[in-house]
Amino acid sequence: MKNLNFGCKRSDFLVTTSKDDWFIQCRFYEPDREKPFTYRRRLNRFKSEKERKTIEKSLLKQMTELLDERDYNPRTKEYMFERGEINSQLFSGEALTKILEKKEFTPEHRKNVEGDLNKFLIGFEKLNLNYLKIKDVELLHIKQTLESLDLSNYSYNKAKIHLSSLFTDLVDAGCLKVNPCTGIKAKKHIVQKKEIFSDEELKAIDKHIYAEHNHFYNFFQIFFLSGCRVPEILGLKKSDVNLEKAEFTITLKKGELYVREKRAIIPNALAFWEDQLENALFDDDFIFSFFYQPGPDEMHRTYVYKFWRFKIMQPLGVNKAIYALKHTFLDKVEEAHFSAQIMAGHRNDQTTAIYTVGREKRRLEAQKKIQIKTF
Repeated sequence: MKNLNFGCKRSDFLVTTSKDDWFIQCRFYEPDREKPFTYRRRLNRFKSEKERKTIEKSLLKQMTELLDERDYNPRTKEYMFERGEINSQLFSGEALTKILEKKEFTPEHRKNVEGDLNKFLIGFEKLNLNYLKIKDVELLHIKQTLESLDLSNYSYNKAKIHLSSLFTDLVDAGCLKVNPCTGIKAKKHIVQKKEIFSDEELKAIDKHIYAEHNHFYNFFQIFFLSGCRVPEILGLKKSDVNLEKAEFTITLKKGELYVREKRAIIPNALAFWEDQLENALFDDDFIFSFFYQPGPDEMHRTYVYKFWRFKIMQPLGVNKAIYALKHTFLDKVEEAHFSAQIMAGHRNDQTTAIYTVGREKRRLEAQKKIQIKTF
């Protein structure tokens, strides 16, 4: 008797070589069943004795491997897995949820993927598809579910991308042979024009911040003249800034991608950087901590968004997000005949994800020459 995984056992293999009935068998014992299951494979369809003996060796090796090494259950005709392990026998919702738990996403991106997955699973259940095991999910099931959610074309495409990233990992885990999202076409959507501020609005904003919220003034100018995102500025430490070289290093956080990238401090912004860093005592101080002063704690972006909305925009009677500053800056960069993409450091299918050393240096030097008209 040989002990197997999951509390199972098997007897030794028996080979019966009767002319009328030639077979290999063993008895398979499970801990929760009283009677053993007879695991038998016949060779009667092979007519000659020589052929049967050749196949017998191969079949005996295969049956031994299935039971002893691959945890095959001959009664259920399924492989046995540890509870909680990702495998092809899990129901679709459980498999997708488990694979998401293993993904290394930024918090913001994880929240977006979780939101799309939850919507998808609700639709999946409404269509009575939640009985499907992950190995049986096909393109039609994904497409039908996405179509049933009544999403905008933009949201439909985003949800498809998020689901596809999960299915890619499930394919890699051996749960499916093909990613069922691969063949689903993206829907056309109109890209909305980015909001920007007029010169008059910028002057009013500058005047209001300088007079009423002077502690926010350096953040306003540095953010506006950097082309960065709010979390990238809030994540900056004193050690990330080199005033002598007019450079700073940010951590780009997009989906699963974390990249350290240098950006230039343009001449128009240098005075604000110098003023802000005068109060940073330690190298690991965040240059914009609470109250927009240097400190040991990283401030969350929601504080900035709320401050901008209620303290800056509402008193001025303007309704534009803080990212309109970034779009305005990039628009002015283009107006000054520089490439906005060089300043913003965008990463997409049209740009190389990893720059060569020479190209990176040229990009930095080009940024340092940018001069724009400010208010």
